[in-house]
Amino acid sequence: MTLSARVLTALAIAYPVVSHFGATLGAPVVPLLWLCLMLWGSVLFGSRSPVLLALALACLGAAVIGHLAGYADILLRVPPVIICFAFAWIFGRSLLPGRVALISRIGERMRGELPEPVARYGHRLTLVWTLFFVILGLECILLGLFASPFWWSLFTNYINYALIALLFVVEYPIRRLVLRDLEHTPFIDSLRGSLRLDLR
Repeated sequence: MTLSARVLTALAIAYPVVSHFGATLGAPVVPLLWLCLMLWGSVLFGSRSPVLLALALACLGAAVIGHLAGYADILLRVPPVIICFAFAWIFGRSLLPGRVALISRIGERMRGELPEPVARYGHRLTLVWTLFFVILGLECILLGLFASPFWWSLFTNYINYALIALLFVVEYPIRRLVLRDLEHTPFIDSLRGSLRLDLR
């Protein structure tokens, strides 16, 4: 991993903590600017995508205008919603006719051509992840509208990430049970292999 990638990863890992303290201490512009820093870092050191550049510019403009207008606390509640529905879209679009489900595609990259039961399981698991992120997105909307800054932050910055990790952990023994005839790699090795794949 390059130095720039390590810096961007560190910024991303630290964002929930920065967001929590910004929301609960009444300084929402700080995590907004932190998010802008992450996006600008991705543009400068990684992707040259015009979409990402436009997003970085929009984020910076929204952070400054929101702070000046006194709406930074409202803007801070938007990114978790966007992130959840973006992941739902990434998983969900792979379920369209003529496409290979995302989880099945990961399996193909790691194992080659998949037997029909394995591909079918990958399709179902992709659907589960899609619905999971839709539910999280709806939860973020409701919390953003009705919850206090503390409870909103507690869920969006900590509990939701714990739920994502829990789904990873719970799915593994279910996979071993459903696909008992398949030779399974250890959970950590499987997770590392998935994270190393370039699925662009």
